[in-house]
Amino acid sequence: MSKITINQLHVALCEANSIMLTVHVRPDGDAIGSMVAFYEALVGQGKTVYMVVDDVVPEKYSFLQYTDHIHDVAYFETNPVDIDMLMVLDASTYERIGKVGALWSAPIFNIDHHISNTEFADYLYLKPNFAATGEIITDLCTKWNWPITESMGTALYMAIATDCGFFKFSNTTANTLEMAAKCVAAGARPNVISETIEAVSASRLELTKQVMQTIEFYKNNTVATIELNREAMTILGDDTDGFVDIIRNVDTVDIAILLKAEADDRTRVSLRSKGTDVNAIASNFGGGGHIRASGCTINLPLQEAKQALIEVIK
Repeated sequence: MSKITINQLHVALCEANSIMLTVHVRPDGDAIGSMVAFYEALVGQGKTVYMVVDDVVPEKYSFLQYTDHIHDVAYFETNPVDIDMLMVLDASTYERIGKVGALWSAPIFNIDHHISNTEFADYLYLKPNFAATGEIITDLCTKWNWPITESMGTALYMAIATDCGFFKFSNTTANTLEMAAKCVAAGARPNVISETIEAVSASRLELTKQVMQTIEFYKNNTVATIELNREAMTILGDDTDGFVDIIRNVDTVDIAILLKAEADDRTRVSLRSKGTDVNAIASNFGGGGHIRASGCTINLPLQEAKQALIEVIK
């Protein structure tokens, strides 16, 4: 692995003719927004570009241009293509791209902003002080004088905004706002994007009422948990955005924990904090992410996973 400079990344992209873009499984707004925008940017530079995700792309991102060009792994197993570069966006470990890594032997490049990046790629461009991979892509396009179209601006604005809580989280910097402003200047409409992303159905609100019954507090109300059982997860799929914010916004809470029952003996955990390093907590369970936002998977039933987490925090 070698960490590369912005100039080395530019040279590599200029030399590559055929590029495969991918992102982490359970793709979020930053992953999808960054990928479709970078796809358009690279096509604009005359490259042959493909997009693959080893997962389902959430329906709420379908308003972005080129999401219909994203394929699953099965598509490329039956329609093989030759590539010069596998470009991994917004993923901090090799495991996070699922089966994609095994499909090609091309050099792996990684553009990421996670402090927990395991440096798995052959070439890594890492900006841990950036709030989102979308912020990095906007910065690259600006510095390389690559045009940011309206559709790219929309995708990149969404990528940036969703990863910094619409500019509410502590990872929001002056540069974050500057890059978002460039997206708006390119034609992104913040009100339309937030309304599209934050729209909820009546059935989801009914489920939220039930989920709120699971909220519990620990350590003088500084730690809060909220739970999604197997039934809730079946209804929601991977669209669990917003639940952790319900408890994160409580005035006394420093650490907010969302527990998701993936299976009877496996629990996925999202950790958010206002002050504590939750990356350190997640790393106890083989996870990671950022200092204020991290995740892990614990191979225990939900209630036991919760107890294990509380023990570590205590």
